[in-house]
Amino acid sequence: MLKFSLAIPTFNRPEDLKLCINSILDQSYLPHEVIIIDDGDLADDFLRETNEKIKSSGIRFIYYKKDHKKERRGLSESKNIALEIAQNEIIFIIDDDVMLPPNAFMDIMKLWEENYDNPYLIGIGGVGLYYRKKTLLENFYNLIFCLTGNYAWDVNEFGFQVWDDYIKEIQKGYYMHGFFASFRRELAIKLGGFDTFMGGRTALEDVAFCLKAKNAGYFCLINPKVKIFHKKSKTSREKEYLIGFKESQNRKIIFRKYCKQDFYHKICFFWANLGWILRQFLVGHFSKGWGMLVGFIKKIEISQDNL
Repeated sequence: MLKFSLAIPTFNRPEDLKLCINSILDQSYLPHEVIIIDDGDLADDFLRETNEKIKSSGIRFIYYKKDHKKERRGLSESKNIALEIAQNEIIFIIDDDVMLPPNAFMDIMKLWEENYDNPYLIGIGGVGLYYRKKTLLENFYNLIFCLTGNYAWDVNEFGFQVWDDYIKEIQKGYYMHGFFASFRRELAIKLGGFDTFMGGRTALEDVAFCLKAKNAGYFCLINPKVKIFHKKSKTSREKEYLIGFKESQNRKIIFRKYCKQDFYHKICFFWANLGWILRQFLVGHFSKGWGMLVGFIKKIEISQDNL
């Protein structure tokens, strides 16, 4: 079976990271190398213990401490570093607060083996464990506000992600959850990697990547057999207002860079944003919703990656 690399960007979450690594070492099929990209300051004792555990399982261990005098802090920046230093063509990039079922890598890599000769397959992902099923009312709401796609897993023509964690069979799509995804490294680099936007917790970098991959003619596969527990840890997490603000700002950048700019698409993008933001208030996420609203109204904060 194909060898693969595994990268974990992390920022001051040693306890979550420890649980994540334990679930990796319990896999029925292990990675060739594990790369930790540290945006914070992991303790020496933690690194020593982690190094011993990983190497004792026959896995190459790489610890990359970012130099913030030269490298910007941020999730996308860490993902791009992982793409550059990984030794294998298939690379998994996962969040530091996920826990994997025992056959996660085996089930994904079997799909890669079966479909590796398809030059348009850029990624394979799984679904979220315990993620709620969308109701008929929510599906109708999404339809009204242009928040649907042509596939169960998609980024639509207005730059909004669509997903369904309750699919029954492996499906072709154009979106993967950012917390657990595998990529064909060469194609990911060819596309320019992950957009960095304003740095930090780079909201929607997975959406931007998937949309530009879709525009380039690439697709992904979603395997519902691989159910990933995503803790969504609050540790070292940005405030909800800032998360919402960045999401709306980045959504505008994604639309400007990767979507059609005619009158129809601009109107639908505006309408879809209203629905996306309104939903935050309807479910009680007031701080995040307010951040989204301000981010949507405010002029885009310019960075090099926005140009």
